[in-house]
Amino acid sequence: MRMLLLLFSFLLSTGEAFALLPVIESLQSQNSSNSPVILISMDGFRADYWDKVETPYFHELMKRGMTASNLKPVFPSVTFVNHFSIVTGLFSENHGIVNNSMWDPFTQRAFEIRDISEVDRSEWWEGEPLWVTAEKQGVKSASMFWVGSSAEIKGVRPTYWLPYDRSFPRLKRVLKVLEWIDLPEEKRPKFITLYFEDADEAGHAHGPESKEVKQAIKNLDEALGLLWEGLKARGIEEDTTLLLLSDHGMAQVERENRIRTSQYIKLSEARVVGKGAIALVWPKGKKETARILERVKSKPGHFQLFTKENMPPQFHYSKHRRISPIVFVANQGWYLDTDLFPSIKPAVFGLHGYDNSLPEMQAVFLATGPRFPKNQKAGEVQNIDLYPLIANLLKIKPSQTDGNFERVSKVVGLKSK
Repeated sequence: MRMLLLLFSFLLSTGEAFALLPVIESLQSQNSSNSPVILISMDGFRADYWDKVETPYFHELMKRGMTASNLKPVFPSVTFVNHFSIVTGLFSENHGIVNNSMWDPFTQRAFEIRDISEVDRSEWWEGEPLWVTAEKQGVKSASMFWVGSSAEIKGVRPTYWLPYDRSFPRLKRVLKVLEWIDLPEEKRPKFITLYFEDADEAGHAHGPESKEVKQAIKNLDEALGLLWEGLKARGIEEDTTLLLLSDHGMAQVERENRIRTSQYIKLSEARVVGKGAIALVWPKGKKETARILERVKSKPGHFQLFTKENMPPQFHYSKHRRISPIVFVANQGWYLDTDLFPSIKPAVFGLHGYDNSLPEMQAVFLATGPRFPKNQKAGEVQNIDLYPLIANLLKIKPSQTDGNFERVSKVVGLKSK
């Protein structure tokens, strides 16, 4: 209660006190039955962000649960790919979301993450996300934003969901989750997702070492504090499972470290999809492919070029039709771009999407709840293992995935049922 009042006092000074009123009003509505599993993503929250600033709630949860050294993303280390890998347990080549920007040669359609008409098309989403697995087995789910949750996948959506709205305040997102928890038991979701973009946006705009990133970390700690105090007010904090994670890390980049793709690819030769850390290249034919490869050979740059045939096996990035015949991957600290216009990037900014084994690309994972040990540090967790882990926590039968429950349960010290 003392922490709740302290948080309320702080929010009062920032004009956000109204946000806590539903929490305070629900102090008497305690009900620990059917306590949920809550999956929380802090987009772009790098593995070393925990200690950049004072974060009382993050560190309180660390004492109450287990913290992995890092959460390993899949390749490419971008938002849509990894959020969908987390909830399907599949590598990108197996769930079909192979980049934030894609081209499907079969349907002749293009995918961009800001094009809602495409994002909500069912045909892009393969595999079976957790909310679909849960709903098919009679377990209600709710999504306070998550990649893929606004599309109908296998004919199913979460029982409760909202279309993504970046302007939706972070504290109101938390309150929506608490509203779902307050529903009558027969309507209450057992699996809930919650998403924040703060760290990713600050990192992209100002770089991972910036004061803006530090402020974003503080804001996220505040939002988590509101959720935690809300659970405590309802008397269910010990029974609720919280899985706090991110999708990828962030690397610092300087504007001058620009790789001009037009030096290697003529507009008449190929379709180029994406930029930044990764570009997918679709040559028009064998002759155009040979020309591009020859230019790269004669003038190597700060990038790696892969074909489907020589793709590193650890990337698991060669099977799907949406993976192009040629893939450019920038070296960390560099970015792919055209030279049609001068770069409008800041002098220093942040970027991800690089080799998923690099330290700067690593994400975070923290878990609390009745089946997790307290105050424990653990090793690396792979994000494809979270699908079978969460399915086990929800007591539902998992779909076939690339994940491994035995591997992750040993790392996190999961207690038996």
